Amino acid sequence: MRVLKPEVAQDRKEKILNWVVYNYVSTGRPVSSELIAEEGRFNVSSATIRNILKELETEGYLFQPHTSGGRIPSDKGYRAYVDNVMRLQHMAAAEKERLEREYDRRIEQLDGFLKHTSKMLSDMSQWAGFVMSADLDLDSVKRLDLLSMGPKSVLSVMFTHSGIIKHAAFSLENAAEKGAVKALSLRLNKRLKDLPLTDLPQVIFKEFLAREKDKGSAELLKKLVEYFKGLAQREDALYLEGLSRIFSNLEEGSVEDMRSIARLLEEKERFSGLLRERLRDCAVKTKALAEPGKRHIVDVTIGSENSMKEFKNFSLVSSSYCMNDKAVGLVGILGYKRMEYPRMISLVDTVSSMMEDMLGEWEKLDLEE
Repeated sequence: MRVLKPEVAQDRKEKILNWVVYNYVSTGRPVSSELIAEEGRFNVSSATIRNILKELETEGYLFQPHTSGGRIPSDKGYRAYVDNVMRLQHMAAAEKERLEREYDRRIEQLDGFLKHTSKMLSDMSQWAGFVMSADLDLDSVKRLDLLSMGPKSVLSVMFTHSGIIKHAAFSLENAAEKGAVKALSLRLNKRLKDLPLTDLPQVIFKEFLAREKDKGSAELLKKLVEYFKGLAQREDALYLEGLSRIFSNLEEGSVEDMRSIARLLEEKERFSGLLRERLRDCAVKTKALAEPGKRHIVDVTIGSENSMKEFKNFSLVSSSYCMNDKAVGLVGILGYKRMEYPRMISLVDTVSSMMEDMLGEWEKLDLEE
């Protein structure tokens, strides 16, 4: 009787586990030893396959939902599969190019680029996509531009130190001359630079609006005060798109799971809290990266690995996006555990990289002007 070397036996076991997980993800049906023997092409006997499956079940990687049926992956089995995928993962060039084209098209409008990004992730993954930027109440002003778009129209573009860009258009009843708008923008930048966002309404009101004589400029300053008050009162900049895709892919017996996750997502603060934890974790892991030039990592949590019981049948694939080596936001995908992990990981990784590149380009423009 031939005895395999331990490393050879382990490699064969890992390949069979990966095949089982991939097959289950693809079909949604439990995987039997007979199916592996017929389609797996492992060149081993059915008895050997059965023994390996029993070992994987004993070790907690697989389980049988029904005694006489095939096996499906446990959270531990998904984790082993995902870890293997992340070691080998490379996105197909054609899909990456398609994603980049789509991204360029969607961010032509500055306003709402985070929402567009979450929508694009949802469209590409066929699950729910999300983007969350860092908390505004912890952020500070890097630059505030006021751009005259006509006698009674002004565009405000604010850059924060965390990389967030806020854009708002103001219509005025009183005309504001282009030169006056430019001069006001210079004065505001000199005073507001590095101030916390929460201080802006009070400083603009006391030091600018109260002293302004020009009607057009005064009206613009008043609108800025109200705008920044509104920003300070908003919840986290969380954009979640595509929940309907999860509902349309309901798995058998999962109605109660969907009720649970629907309740959770209605409580936006709880979901935001989970994502804030992930953003902090990603920031710590990113600092520990040894790979040169890599600013972010993709993190996958599967079922019970998530801190919320409502997510026991769901996986989160996410990555921070960074600016100047600082994690300033989170992008990701939410879907059932039975998702196509290689593709989801690549999508999230690519989108995170593109967001970093875009923020870097805006940073260069900021420095050049």
